Amino acid sequence: MKCVHCDCEWKTSEKLSLPITKCPFCGENPNEKKEQKSYENSKDALAAIYTQFGADVLLGDKLNAYFPDFAPSVSANIKDLVYAVYKKGSSKVLKQNLNSSQEEKERAVKIAVRNLTEAFIAPEMAENIIYEFIYALGWKIDKPKEAEKQIMSSSGPSPKQLNSIPANFVYIEGGTFMMGSPANEAGRNNNEIQHQVTISPFYICKFAVTQKEYREVMGTNPSWFNEDNLPIENINWLDAIEYCNVLSQREGIDPVYTIYGSGDNRIVIWNRDKNGSLGISGYRLPTEAEWEYACRAGTTVAYNTGAEISDNTGWYEENSGKTTHTVGQKPANAWGLFDMHGNVSEWCWDRYNVYINKEQTDPIGPDSGDDRVVRGGSWNYYKQNLRSAYRDGFNPTSKNRIIGFRLVRS
Repeated sequence: MKCVHCDCEWKTSEKLSLPITKCPFCGENPNEKKEQKSYENSKDALAAIYTQFGADVLLGDKLNAYFPDFAPSVSANIKDLVYAVYKKGSSKVLKQNLNSSQEEKERAVKIAVRNLTEAFIAPEMAENIIYEFIYALGWKIDKPKEAEKQIMSSSGPSPKQLNSIPANFVYIEGGTFMMGSPANEAGRNNNEIQHQVTISPFYICKFAVTQKEYREVMGTNPSWFNEDNLPIENINWLDAIEYCNVLSQREGIDPVYTIYGSGDNRIVIWNRDKNGSLGISGYRLPTEAEWEYACRAGTTVAYNTGAEISDNTGWYEENSGKTTHTVGQKPANAWGLFDMHGNVSEWCWDRYNVYINKEQTDPIGPDSGDDRVVRGGSWNYYKQNLRSAYRDGFNPTSKNRIIGFRLVRS
């Protein structure tokens, strides 16, 4: 017998006279296909969830947190919302198969996608959410080809892959380094626990994004200090993410992020490549580990210019004159990157939280945390806050004249 829901097959005894009304794997009636509902708009889909499960305190709170139509906005965490959605049954299916065979896991993923699709989520959205979750579980399952399509603007160009080194980008060889700072480093904070990290190769821009570059792509310049070749600042994490996608679409390459909603209520999903690699080719923010690896450029001391800060290290409180400066005026580090210390702090992808104190490969940060990481220190920071290991966190909706960003590509 074959189930119309999960495609699993099993043998039944010819002596059985009773009809089979429950699939032994997914629990659905194997003979009846439910009418499917599909919502192409994420907000409509979530509104449907709210209507169906509105009495659930957890789910209601999460939806209230994401959409001001229900209540004032609070900071968003996509995984919290996903867990709430899984009350429909998807999380139960996945968690029941944590230790199952590869074939059983792949079938469980199909069922989990179906659960979301049947009730309230458009297929592409359901696939994105489920694969985001199974990546967090550490499962190694390839997306089907149709699930690899990126959700792009209907007016955007056709996607194509990276076929040349972008202008002003440097190729960074992968490698292993000690992330964080040793216990005896001057100015050290207790959130810099050293741990071994392995990084895959990537490209990173020599400079932070300038005001001219930002204005040419987005049509606006929110900066406090105003001049074309100064770094963009006074920009929040969500706007930096948006810039990455728009620039990718302008150049006809795959956007890295899927963005739902608008304004401060935007929800961002990183469309990582199959098997959880970072291989999608569009522009993106660096991970915190990529940023520190690139900043250090093989060094192990406090600054990439030495154990003590110097005027050549970067722009900070003692030499900046209380303003940003044209990018690239201080000497580059050993890998050709400018202003990794000072001028403006730089947004990273990761949520800000305590480090996981164990060896990691291509970490993308914790699953929880309201703030996003900023690195590098700025024009008004004290010298100890320009160290390679120094880390801080800001709300992703906050704008500050000390924060800009830099681009990378896989």
